Amino acid sequence: MAAMSAEIRLPEWLATRSLPPAPASDAACMSLAIALARENVARSGGGPFGAVVRAERSGEIVAVGINLAIPTGNPVLHAETVAISLAGHALEQPGGVTLFSSCEPCIMCLGALHWANVGRIVWSALRDDAQAIGFIEGAGCSQLRAEMESRGVVFEAGVKREEGVAVLKAYAAHGGPIYGPGSQA
Repeated sequence: MAAMSAEIRLPEWLATRSLPPAPASDAACMSLAIALARENVARSGGGPFGAVVRAERSGEIVAVGINLAIPTGNPVLHAETVAISLAGHALEQPGGVTLFSSCEPCIMCLGALHWANVGRIVWSALRDDAQAIGFIEGAGCSQLRAEMESRGVVFEAGVKREEGVAVLKAYAAHGGPIYGPGSQA
């Protein structure tokens, strides 16, 4: 029988985590995204990625996400898609939202951010850093980014890059599975 529903459930350690108070600075949001990725690796909970969605007008963190693709078997549950899915109607807030990610979004996540109408996307580690440990991030990112930029989306790359790269390297050193197109995981 075909599945009839899907659920996104954050692990208890994340569901009970305290978040920075509003207004949360860019630095606090990026530090949180990287800390979530690091904790997910330390707990062997999934891939080495974390994300935070912040409402721009209030500075409130409206959702967080970690990579849940491995434990759920659901390949679309990347940190960014988890965070924007949990943000729901908060994505429509006046002033828009910013997504902070521990790593540059892959093509699937970038497409989801495009459809979610996220106005600003900030990341730490670069796609080259993720690819250096074996992830395949997907072709077409530069074309989609150009289209998004033409409608006013702002991209900021490499914020706290060394910290983001350290999480990726720790994941690889820990033997975390590399999953995605063409992988054996």
